[in-house]
Amino acid sequence: MPRQLNIRSDEAYKLAHRLAKKRGQTVTEVVTQALRAQKPPAGAKREVPRKQAEETFRQLLALSEIGGRRKKPGASSDHTDLYDEFGLPK
Repeated sequence: MPRQLNIRSDEAYKLAHRLAKKRGQTVTEVVTQALRAQKPPAGAKREVPRKQAEETFRQLLALSEIGGRRKKPGASSDHTDLYDEFGLPK
């Protein structure tokens, strides 16, 4: 059974039905074509330029190193004392 998509917009309803009638297509066909037209083509540019992504990653690594140096002595991410042998809370 096909899935359903419900859009609660009077404007979208009018536009879709008007275009479907004009093209001699179903509303489903019109909406599907419109959504496909919005899909970025294969090989499209990244949303974030590579250099910007690399710089952001470098900054996150630097912050991670700073945070690691501020760890209190004896601090740990080990929480086994809170769970039983089945992984359930004690």
